[in-house]
Amino acid sequence: MDKRFIIVGCGPGSPDLLTLRARDAIERADVVVGSRRLLDTLAAKRGVRHLVLEGDYREILEEVARLEDGSLVAFLVSGDPLLYSLGELIVKKFGRENCEVIPGVSSFQYAFCMLGESWRGYRVLSLHGSEDVDLRRIFEENARLILFLDPEHNPGYIKRSMGSLPEGEYTFHVASNLSMPGERIIRISFDDLDSIPTESLSILIVRKGGA
Repeated sequence: MDKRFIIVGCGPGSPDLLTLRARDAIERADVVVGSRRLLDTLAAKRGVRHLVLEGDYREILEEVARLEDGSLVAFLVSGDPLLYSLGELIVKKFGRENCEVIPGVSSFQYAFCMLGESWRGYRVLSLHGSEDVDLRRIFEENARLILFLDPEHNPGYIKRSMGSLPEGEYTFHVASNLSMPGERIIRISFDDLDSIPTESLSILIVRKGGA
């Protein structure tokens, strides 16, 4: 394969969290692939072809595979590029030997920095596109959780799935649109989980008792 691929970890999305190595990769790329939000925010360079990731990602990857040989392709991937991320699919498609991966700030790393707390001991799970998740078992087996959410698997879904919890047994923080203008990190009770607006980019931080 004569094309080269760079998977660029872009952090939560704010340009000032992009590493120098990531900026250089985007500047050198012949083709930049990413969500419309990341392309508009981080890849404004003119004269470079943009491919928007939307719908079926596999179709975009097939389009990338058909690009002219010798092309340098930069994939913009939010957060940590190999943690519940598109980066895994890209490596599987094009081969580890053909991919360079540039680390990025994970959303939960950023959230804990804003809270001024350590994330040591937390288990990280993603509910993106998940089906038949046994949340009660997950809560029973883990005293500290970081859950990646999506519009369907949102805080209200957590409340409906769990049904009830002993009052005061858990502490919840919802973090949304991290590093972006609409950023919000709030502490919330279990009973109020279904009262906050659904966001496409959010995580739920759960801590049991004094754990």
